[in-house]
Amino acid sequence: MIRSTQPSPVEPALQWQTIYCSLMLLLVVFFIMLIAYSTIDKNRLQKAKEMAGMERTIQAKDARMDRAMHSLQALTVQLGMGPDFSVVRTPDGFKAVVPNPVLFRSGDASLSEAISSILDGIIIIAKRNDLLIQVEGHTDNQPIETTRFPSNWELSTMRAVNILRYLQDKGQIPRDRLAAVGFGEYHPIAGNDTPEGRQKNRRIEIIFKPGL
Repeated sequence: MIRSTQPSPVEPALQWQTIYCSLMLLLVVFFIMLIAYSTIDKNRLQKAKEMAGMERTIQAKDARMDRAMHSLQALTVQLGMGPDFSVVRTPDGFKAVVPNPVLFRSGDASLSEAISSILDGIIIIAKRNDLLIQVEGHTDNQPIETTRFPSNWELSTMRAVNILRYLQDKGQIPRDRLAAVGFGEYHPIAGNDTPEGRQKNRRIEIIFKPGL
């Protein structure tokens, strides 16, 4: 007699175990997401703090530069320099533009004694506001050829250097905060085909920037 054989039924898993495992998995995922969001929020908070700090630093520098520029403008008015000495805002600071006749005799790089008062004022303003200074010498296109100044490059450079030396020697401004450049006739601000234009091109520009 042949007996029929049937596979023994598989006992189903308990339903509560399945639900429990699913809940545990969801909790693990939930806590992982909390940790991830917490890290992101900390990074965002740190970046926000850094940006706020940078903004405050920029605002402080801008306020310092405005204060220094207004001080220099007031000084020029006090000394009666009028249109001979203009102060102009630049993207990262400001600059003073002075016609060469105010500072030097024609073809010479020796500082005029009359300019010491304005340079002394610049020293006070620069030290009080922690400024960097770059002095630029400019000439017109009229050639000069002497033993001391073979070209306008030498003349414009020596004029800038003499102002720089005054600021350093008289004001004890650190040398790493000063720079001098001579551009000769190659950075004109007016045409060199008229006496008026050449007069504008003969100038010294003193550029002020905030210290680090």
